[in-house]
Order: sequence, then C-alpha cells, then structure tokens
Amino acid sequence: MTDKQSKWALLSRFDKHYKFKMGHAPTHNKWKEQKSAEILVESYTLETCYALLEYYFEVTDNPTWNHFSYIADDILKAKTIEEKDLHDREQRKQLAKEWLSE
Repeated sequence: MTDKQSKWALLSRFDKHYKFKMGHAPTHNKWKEQKSAEILVESYTLETCYALLEYYFEVTDNPTWNHFSYIADDILKAKTIEEKDLHDREQRKQLAKEWLSE
C-alpha cells in the first residue's frame, strides 16, 4: 500500500471505529487531518497504527482524532506495558500450577 493510501486507510479505520462506538460519524475534516495520519504511518507501521486505534477505542470514553494522534506514543507505551503484564501473569500462573501439582 502506498503512503497516500495508508494515511487514508488509517483515517477511514478511525471513522469506522468511531461510528461503531459512538453511533454516528465523526465530524473531523479528513483533508485537514491527513498530515497527522501521514506522520503516524511514517513513525509506526500501518498495522501498528491499527493496533493502537483498537486499544485507544477500548480504553477511552470520548475518542477524538486529535487526541489519538497527540498521545499515540503514550498509547503504544501503555499497550506494551499491558501486554508484558499479561505475559508475566501467565508465567506466574503456570509456575503456580506446577508448584501445586508437585
């Protein structure tokens, strides 16, 4: 996918998630927001941006494109911490099962 298509795909994915969560289409201007989408796709991969969008819509009550694009790095850090925590918990659970079965 070219860079042009990627930024529009990211904005369209945001619109889709927004409409699903809020029940109506967002009111942002896609032409105005395309630069921030382009920067996000250049900074991260498109797949990473998609994952960040999904996580953002899970944890926020009132999503906006400006807020998402502004805190994308913080979202990535929080998502990484959560994934590490889940992995550590799974390991501890497995060790506890092994210890109890002895």
